[in-house]
Amino acid sequence: MRKMGVAMQRKVIENLVIISLVGLSILLFQSINTASAKDPDYPTKPITFIISFGAGGTADLSGRAFAETASKYLDQPFIPVNKPGAGGTIAAAAVMSAKPDGYTLGTILTSAAFVAPFSGEAPYKDLAGFTMIANYGNNVYPLMVRNDAPWNTWKEFVEWAKKNPRGAKIAITGARSVASQGLVLWQVEKHEQVAFTYVTFKSSAEILSATLGGHVTVYGSTVDPSTVPYLKERKLRVLTYLGRDKIPGYETIPSLQEIYGFSIPNLMGVYGPRGLPDYVLKKLDDAFGKTVRDPDFIKVMNRMYTPVVYMDRIQMNRYVEETFAKSGEIMKILKGEETKEKK
Repeated sequence: MRKMGVAMQRKVIENLVIISLVGLSILLFQSINTASAKDPDYPTKPITFIISFGAGGTADLSGRAFAETASKYLDQPFIPVNKPGAGGTIAAAAVMSAKPDGYTLGTILTSAAFVAPFSGEAPYKDLAGFTMIANYGNNVYPLMVRNDAPWNTWKEFVEWAKKNPRGAKIAITGARSVASQGLVLWQVEKHEQVAFTYVTFKSSAEILSATLGGHVTVYGSTVDPSTVPYLKERKLRVLTYLGRDKIPGYETIPSLQEIYGFSIPNLMGVYGPRGLPDYVLKKLDDAFGKTVRDPDFIKVMNRMYTPVVYMDRIQMNRYVEETFAKSGEIMKILKGEETKEKK
């Protein structure tokens, strides 16, 4: 009887422990659920906005214009923080490692999304660590030279480059293996059996100075308000475009897509770390949809000769998924050919 009593006591204690643990689990679950529940007051403090390239270029100016306009619809300021370098992957790493609470967002451009993951040099191999939120524009990618250069067309330039291997110094933002411009120019090299030299900078403003100063042969960055005046003053000349979009008044110059049939993918959007709560995404969806239609934002983008191209979260994710796969196939082929050449 005594033994039976002890056994029963132990059973009662065990049951009490189990009940307590279950109770604690329920409380913990409710606490987590409450913390992640819809918060109608988001955002309640400033939002850090990481810009993936240096000050003064298209990525910087368009990103700041977007952030300033979006702040009107979220009733909180955006704090721009430039983190240039490595084709946008330094900024991407900062976004990816941020707390997923909606208070750290960033600008995502072509290079970081569609080129760097396949380079072997980026701190990520896919885009699973991010949340794509909205696209707000398209970059215009002219390849320009000084007006006193001896080439009037892209064809003339390529013929010269064939006779002067590595003599053509093309200025881009990041190494060829991580920059969006590299994705297209690499294909040109293979197609034309020509070799370019790539000189890396952190912004289009730096590239413009290097081009005008004769330190590089070709301006290989995006167009912005500082570049177009030099075209109009006949200090720069457009040889071709990496993508479909062109500078107003210079539309007759054929793009590489028209010449070869391939074009640079285009992305100029906002993203955050993986796991952003639904209530944050809904607030951002609404605010960003209004931002791209705001006359002040459109005016700034027009001054930069940068088209406003809006994709909401669903559209952007679909575009990113499709383009990521296509870019991966191209990069695999190009890197495979490069490996064979080295052997």
